Amino acid sequence: MAVDFSKVLERSPEGYQALTWGLYIVSGAIAAATLADISGTLLFVGSIIVIVLASSRAREAESTIYGSHLTNIKSTMTVGLIAAVILLAVTILTLGIGIIITWPLYVILLIWMGWKIIRGLMKLNDGVGY
Repeated sequence: MAVDFSKVLERSPEGYQALTWGLYIVSGAIAAATLADISGTLLFVGSIIVIVLASSRAREAESTIYGSHLTNIKSTMTVGLIAAVILLAVTILTLGIGIIITWPLYVILLIWMGWKIIRGLMKLNDGVGY
């Protein structure tokens, strides 16, 4: 399926399609890069940007299949952001000792995010809503 990313700013089905594909790719890259680096900075900043972009068009695209995908991206990244903040807080409150528990949970969180993103991409490629 060919996607014309030059239409990402358009408020049309083609624009929603380009934005959805782009946000899935960026979200996947954020999860993969964070998993490789295990520093939360990229996850925090990237999630906020993706959430804002997905939120800005999700309501407009509601009548298309892309609306459900944008909502999925927004909710996946929101859950990831909130869980990462909670895990960071636990690590800080336990003076770093809690990393024994939080690090594996953080890896599981990133794998879950990757699974949700890949599943969404597969459904988008099939032309169905999430």
